[in-house]
Amino acid sequence: MPDIDIAWNEGTVGDWDALFARVPRSTLLQSFAYGRAMGRSYGHVPRLGVIRRDGEPIGLVQTLDRRMLKLFHDRQCYRGPLWLDGTIPDAGTLETVFRLLRRACPGHPLSRANLLPELPAGPENEALLARCGFRKIGPGYRTVWLDLTRNEEAMHAGLARDWRKRLRGAEKAGLVLDVDWKADNLPWLMKREHDQAREKGFRAMTGPLAVRLRNAMVKGGGRNDGALMITALDGSTPAACWLFFRHGVCATSQISWASEAGRKNGATRLVLWRAMQELKRRGVRALDLGGINPDIAPGVTEFKLGTGGEAVETVGQYR
Repeated sequence: MPDIDIAWNEGTVGDWDALFARVPRSTLLQSFAYGRAMGRSYGHVPRLGVIRRDGEPIGLVQTLDRRMLKLFHDRQCYRGPLWLDGTIPDAGTLETVFRLLRRACPGHPLSRANLLPELPAGPENEALLARCGFRKIGPGYRTVWLDLTRNEEAMHAGLARDWRKRLRGAEKAGLVLDVDWKADNLPWLMKREHDQAREKGFRAMTGPLAVRLRNAMVKGGGRNDGALMITALDGSTPAACWLFFRHGVCATSQISWASEAGRKNGATRLVLWRAMQELKRRGVRALDLGGINPDIAPGVTEFKLGTGGEAVETVGQYR
């Protein structure tokens, strides 16, 4: 029998980042930059776990821990564990790992654990989590992954016909694109994000968390390609803007905004198409386009699926 364990908070952040870069589809919420930003915003303490089999790392998992009222523990593990080199372990190894996670994130009156495992939806994984002592409390996460390892011609050909047509229209509209790899104008975008959140009735990321995450990605990470913000300008007037965060060899779409004119002239498509090119040139191999919900936001879902990406759904939210 292989020896499976999780080594918590061993090694350096550099060691973690090196392993994180080996995950083909890493998630923003499992990055140390996200954990650090959550700590500064809400008091969470990131706990970094390296999953090992016979002493060799095979995966990673980050939990965010917070003590409340000196007695109560709140533990989160969202969109993990992640597996190195694209090798998903066998069912026995998976079960052992989640039993270890149950032990690390116990559920009792003084300790609450919230998990959103990065496992595909399906009865087998639901049964696995139930055997490990987790209780399902909500649906999984649905998103669209874009493969940026394809050449530009293949990515363009993968776009839906109407998507390509609207993109051509935007390319002819005379829009100018501002590409900012430090997201210096992020407070401006957050103001528009909060305005549209009020109009559409969704919960937006807070401005301080977004800025701290940008700082952790760019300044704290010591890199110049951790945050990408692209704005389409119609003359001097912003028509659309999109923010992406890079983590490992992947990136995540975080915030997008468009004016009424920008929605009509296809500016958002032009911004996303340029982002795909920019991220690819910087070595990003996969782009997580963010959540989709066909029932609540069918237009957004159709837009993201029109990129030719792969729709995925995780197993659910658990305690």
